[in-house]
Amino acid sequence: MNAKKQNAAGFTLIELLVVIAIIALLISLLLPALSKARELAKLTMSMSNNRTLLNGMTTYRTDFKDYLPMVISNSGGFVGWSTWSFGGKAPDVRWAGRNGGVFDTPPGIRPLNAYLYPELSLPKTLPAGDLNARTSAQLEVYRSPGDKGSYQWLSPYPAIDLLKTSYDDVGTSYHNNMAWWDPLKLWMEQRGMGQKAGESIFVYWDRVLKFGIKRMNTAANFNPSKFVWVHDQTGDIIAHDPQGRNWKSEFGHFNKSVMSFLDGHTDYVEMTPRATMTKTYYFYLPMPGQPLP
Repeated sequence: MNAKKQNAAGFTLIELLVVIAIIALLISLLLPALSKARELAKLTMSMSNNRTLLNGMTTYRTDFKDYLPMVISNSGGFVGWSTWSFGGKAPDVRWAGRNGGVFDTPPGIRPLNAYLYPELSLPKTLPAGDLNARTSAQLEVYRSPGDKGSYQWLSPYPAIDLLKTSYDDVGTSYHNNMAWWDPLKLWMEQRGMGQKAGESIFVYWDRVLKFGIKRMNTAANFNPSKFVWVHDQTGDIIAHDPQGRNWKSEFGHFNKSVMSFLDGHTDYVEMTPRATMTKTYYFYLPMPGQPLP
């Protein structure tokens, strides 16, 4: 019987190391691209969420004669409103103990929820001990995939709580722009249009709100395509950080924010630190005689 012996082919150690090095190089080249693709997908989802919110808010304004979807609350001797009361799920239970629970806004009374989730029966009260009422309804359109922490609880502002996202903390990753409220209120008070004798705080604040809405609709120097209506947390931080620092967006870019504007468009906006009125966006209402950027 004839027998043949054939040496098996194989890699030398050097060849194996070269192959490993090539694989490592390819991985190093691919990972950043994959990471960018993931962040782009998250950004696209966040902008889609914003457009959905914007459509609901526009319909709400049509139904309620341009009134804005917000809630002024009275609880535990405190009166207040928040940037998250327009819509979203229930806040974290810790809000029940702050300022008499005035910012602990149940999902059943947040105006926009009836437009975006009409099929759900959401609680209109939130007993502090009923955690199920706070967690049973998850309203995903209010959750940004880039939301990594809440800037709503800790002080001094802006300080991030990495233990909770804004969505888990206050019910929404997106916030209603109400930065214009205090400057408008001060402007009115300086011109004798402040709270009247015998006028309740609710009536007074409603009057301020309606005056602001009137300016949005009739002021010659008001441009709805520049007025920020809804934004992610980064937008407010970049505009109002007292130190004017550069901030990374939820999607890894410096000084950018997902924003929706009063004219109905949504954009990923490049911002200027500590600038509230620019050629691109307004956080405040321009008042008579005020020079515009």
